[in-house]
Amino acid sequence: MPDGQILVLGGTEERRQTLARVLAEAGQEPETAADPGVGVAKVEQRPYVMVLLLAGEGPGRPLDLLDGLLQVRPEQTVVVIAPAPDPELKAGALKRGAYQVLAEPVAAAEAEWILRNGAERAHLLHVNAVLRQEAFRDDLTDAFNRRFMERHMGEELERARRYDRPFSILFMDLDHLKSVNDAYGHLSGSNALREVATLVQVHLRRSDKIFRFGGDEFVVTLPETDRRGALKVANRLREAVRGHRFLPAEGAIVHLTCSFGLATFPQDGLNADQLLRHADEAMYLIKSTSRDGVGVKDLP
Repeated sequence: MPDGQILVLGGTEERRQTLARVLAEAGQEPETAADPGVGVAKVEQRPYVMVLLLAGEGPGRPLDLLDGLLQVRPEQTVVVIAPAPDPELKAGALKRGAYQVLAEPVAAAEAEWILRNGAERAHLLHVNAVLRQEAFRDDLTDAFNRRFMERHMGEELERARRYDRPFSILFMDLDHLKSVNDAYGHLSGSNALREVATLVQVHLRRSDKIFRFGGDEFVVTLPETDRRGALKVANRLREAVRGHRFLPAEGAIVHLTCSFGLATFPQDGLNADQLLRHADEAMYLIKSTSRDGVGVKDLP
């Protein structure tokens, strides 16, 4: 296991250094972070093979910090380490998704065992993630497919309810793609559709996702984003598509525009079907008039 793939988070400086020495005996040189916010930010930026969360001393409540880590990266392996055996802490941590709970002092043999098992778990999760990506990708555009959209939206809505956070979606429809098919052929139209999906993905955060809904329609999911934020994203994507030259490899000069509709949980709907219907209707407000815009439909 390469160095830098273990993060020791929280606790006092003395506890972090003691654990780092134990990990060094097991052949690892971990990163350390004292501040909970810094630790969550690190995990959001990249996955670690394991996060060792020191509970009991230092800022932040350990179970809340565990929630924060798993919220930004649900598959992250987190081991909680307490200053002494604490059955209540152990039960709560395991219930919330911790991989294991250990009591200090952690012996080198114990650390080596937990690291080995954690590395195996991380490898299996990575393999499974690759397989899921392949199974849930649209063959034409490489965006996620509609089947995965239904599952993903359910998970995001559950997370939004649990943490009382906003969640928005964009319904996106290409304007006049038929003219590309008529002028250059359906193969070129398919290539343009693929370029659109790639272009949109470049302008999204890692936590955002684009799904092919069907034909020339896409859905974009925006966790932790309210209506105002979703409107900004929609306009950014609209301008990116409008300013892009499509099919340059085919020697063509093709410009496309998109019509968008947005919906935000919980104002515009409490489940995936309600949000999709609301965003679709908002998109058609634009589609039936000006096109190349963003529709926001107020509830009656």
